[in-house]
Amino acid sequence: MLDLSADALAVAVLHRTDYLPVTDPAAVAMPASRFEQESRGIPMAYRMVVTTDDTEDVAGEPDVSELALTALGPPPGEQPLFLVRGVPRDSMVAALAGLVHQVGWAGEDVGITQLEELGGTAVFDLLDWAVPEETGATVLICDEPLVADARAGGARFTAVALRVRPGEGPLRVLECGEGPPGAAAERAAHRFGGSGPCDGWLACHDALAAGRIADGELILLQARGPLREGWVLLRAVDTAALRLAEGTAGAVG
Repeated sequence: MLDLSADALAVAVLHRTDYLPVTDPAAVAMPASRFEQESRGIPMAYRMVVTTDDTEDVAGEPDVSELALTALGPPPGEQPLFLVRGVPRDSMVAALAGLVHQVGWAGEDVGITQLEELGGTAVFDLLDWAVPEETGATVLICDEPLVADARAGGARFTAVALRVRPGEGPLRVLECGEGPPGAAAERAAHRFGGSGPCDGWLACHDALAAGRIADGELILLQARGPLREGWVLLRAVDTAALRLAEGTAGAVG
């Protein structure tokens, strides 16, 4: 049993179009195994690759993580920021430093990578002991696909920002794990998911905003990637007290 709750939940979506055919010299090169993993089931004939491994570096355009963090708003006091990104980027350190500088973050900042599709689910095992009891923390989960579907004209960059703290709160984090959810799935009144770490959270945010989730109900969020599967079980304790926000922007490319 985990001991975390969220007081606020913000999401952001940014459509990116700066992708190229896999044969283009300007497309990012990657090992075949990683290319297959990043493709998330997109048929080979429709796969496109991002133009640069620094997916944040589009001059003058908004950053999806900044959109979500701005929508969440500043914390009541100094607290740590956990930035969770699926895979390591060459620009990981610079991106986190730039984000912290841009929003004027007060407090420590920690980057977490390598979780891939589990960044929005199994990461709560880590956060359960890492979030300070006295201050709480802000958690920013980002999904920035390297491979896009040509039929969609690009890919969605998504981010979820949560203000979390130990103990009871409006949205309680009960359990999480890697692999199938087992009995947790049978207990949940609502199930949301997708192939990316943010997909379940985006759908949950929409359902909460629409009033489709009642107090006391259990919510299961799942992420099923090509190699791994993860889940997190939530309880809606007080939906009226949970602050929801959204930051969106147009296409970038």
